[in-house]
Amino acid sequence: MSSALRSGASPYTWIASRLLFPLHEWLKRHDSVARLRDLERTQWMTPSEIDALRVERLRNFLKYISQNVPYYQSTFSALGFDPDTINSVVDLQRLPLLTKKDIRENTEQLKSRATTKLIRYNTGGSSGEPLVFYTGLDRVSQDVAAKWRATRWWDVDIGDKEIVVWGSPIEIGAQDRVRRVRDWIFRTQLL
Repeated sequence: MSSALRSGASPYTWIASRLLFPLHEWLKRHDSVARLRDLERTQWMTPSEIDALRVERLRNFLKYISQNVPYYQSTFSALGFDPDTINSVVDLQRLPLLTKKDIRENTEQLKSRATTKLIRYNTGGSSGEPLVFYTGLDRVSQDVAAKWRATRWWDVDIGDKEIVVWGSPIEIGAQDRVRRVRDWIFRTQLL
């Protein structure tokens, strides 16, 4: 979708999606706007271009974790695995699966040394014990951009009235005054 006001969109939606939300994301140190632009550009690539981009990004990610994540430094070293040898997603089969047990036993070693701010998350614990893990701002920015792009596919933009159904009572309980104001500004309601 172009940056022009889409058919049927209100001026408020344009202000919210083009000015207020980008400012909100910038203040949170998210690069969601740039990631959205990238997602909207790459969604029109041919399948072969997407495959090439996927392998390039996978290789870069594996290089990053091999240099910055102690758990993967030792895992790759023990396996003699070189990220530069990745030519396909299928090449991931050479790596062992990461289990919940691995995460629980290696939480600190799974944190990137290059990430300055990590956000603690955990699962609901439906299997009996919640799984604690950490996410960096890059991942949060990517998630926000992906949701933003997906809602645009449905002709819904930031600032359009929206109801979000979420299965996490923790999130609902965490709605403090700032979040309520934010949701009011962006005309979204969390159920």
